[in-house]
Amino acid sequence: MKLQHDRHSTHSAISRSPTTIPSRHSMRRLLSFISIVLFSFFICSTCAKEYPCPYSQTVNITDGLRLKDGSYSFEGLIIPANLTAEYKVKVIDGIEYSAPKHWRGCACLLKPCVTFCCPPKMHYDEKHHNCSLNEKDGHSQHTHIEVTFVNGSTSAVNIKDTFIVRYEFGCKNKIIERKKNEFWKWDLYENGTLKRDGHMYSTDEYCFTPLENKKAWSLTPLTCERFKKGFRVWIYAICTSLAIIINIGIILMFVAIKDVRNSNYGEGLIFHLFALTMGLCFLVYLHLKNPLNLSHTACRNIGFLAYFFIIVSFLILNIISGSFWAIFSLKSIKTWYLKVLYGLTFAVGLAMKYVVKAVQDSNVGRHLKPGIGEDFCWFDTRLWGILFYLYIPILISMGASLFCAVRAYFQIFHLPGDTQMVAGKDFKITKTHYISYCIYILVVFSIWMREMIVYITARIREHFFIIDYWSGICVLSLACVGFVFLLYKNKFVQKWWSENVTGTAKDAEYDLTPDYSFLRVQNVKKSEPNDNAENGTE
Repeated sequence: MKLQHDRHSTHSAISRSPTTIPSRHSMRRLLSFISIVLFSFFICSTCAKEYPCPYSQTVNITDGLRLKDGSYSFEGLIIPANLTAEYKVKVIDGIEYSAPKHWRGCACLLKPCVTFCCPPKMHYDEKHHNCSLNEKDGHSQHTHIEVTFVNGSTSAVNIKDTFIVRYEFGCKNKIIERKKNEFWKWDLYENGTLKRDGHMYSTDEYCFTPLENKKAWSLTPLTCERFKKGFRVWIYAICTSLAIIINIGIILMFVAIKDVRNSNYGEGLIFHLFALTMGLCFLVYLHLKNPLNLSHTACRNIGFLAYFFIIVSFLILNIISGSFWAIFSLKSIKTWYLKVLYGLTFAVGLAMKYVVKAVQDSNVGRHLKPGIGEDFCWFDTRLWGILFYLYIPILISMGASLFCAVRAYFQIFHLPGDTQMVAGKDFKITKTHYISYCIYILVVFSIWMREMIVYITARIREHFFIIDYWSGICVLSLACVGFVFLLYKNKFVQKWWSENVTGTAKDAEYDLTPDYSFLRVQNVKKSEPNDNAENGTE
């Protein structure tokens, strides 16, 4: 990229007219509101009532016998008063929901617990995802269960003699794979943990229910499903993969054409599309890969890498928008300055990644964490973290990009009608690229606003596990818009295509390179008649 100099814009004496600067009070109010909301959530999380033990180690003792000293007698177990508390919440999928007041005791600290999906005489209905009355008498009256001991031996034990039985729904989505042999093979240990297919599950990650297998009913554990499969996932993966292919094609074309990669606009788009494509590649991989088949370290690292690239892709849009604002304001942009800006952008993206990592590893309330690397490798949509650490930063970044683009638009109207060059660049070509870019960022803003609205709607409706296949379709649509307005409408691409593919020459107005100073150096080598022709063009 060549240095730009204002002295090359010698076509006319252009005076800069003062522009009306929009009031900044609205932006300050918005930032203040966001800060207050974040602070309020933080205060709520830190001021939450402290319970004597985690929810997964408690049982509902409301129907138990309360003694004079405040302790409870529950199934032959005395639970001290300091291990009991009144709860107004219930926990499903590790997320707290409001619930009627009830007393719970930390029975699992005193005796191993085992979790059942449904109360006695009921079983889990896999079609309706709830508990139903038994259709046959006696098939759920199981009093014994096989337990694996520390020394590796197994034995059938009486359930109520060995364990405290918890009747908890645990999670809304449970894995039921009747045709898979591994589904019927499991080991319950004497401390209440369960092992199946090489993975360990705690008492709040599974629950037992009677299931029929080969015309025989038996107690079978259902583990919580953290990996969604089916039509929606494949639509998302296919559409996003096609978007990745289109973006790669645009990047390769931009890199191959010298005029594009030497321009501020083209260079910024190369970095933006590369970062976005990398982020989408990681997301597609995570959507198709069962997190149970990834190590904890790999799961976390891939999730945070996807976050880093997506954030960087939006931050780079600020540089492109700012470049257009500077160009139409008749300010030259030097190469070293752009390099510093890109370096700062990557540094900010890296800093945000480590901030989110620090929050994930901190003691802040779980509902404020991103959830990357826990139950999911990407953001846990059951938590508020994706709103605070992804959608709001994207919204702020897009707001800044649109602000710079609007300022650039108003600067155009203060240029004389006969303007041919601005800051060493051809005005007509730059304006065409600017309009195409504005259409692109408006589509980007619309798509990500839609993503945020869908997330908030899902939070309200509590449909946390839905992977919206429309997201993949929107990403593919964005890639198509990028192909049309960033590639097809790019004058340098059109010039290169006409010269190297179709063999037809373009008009002289499209022969200018993005750097006017570079054009003058090249024209020194031309003959005198060519120089005169060039001066005529100027």
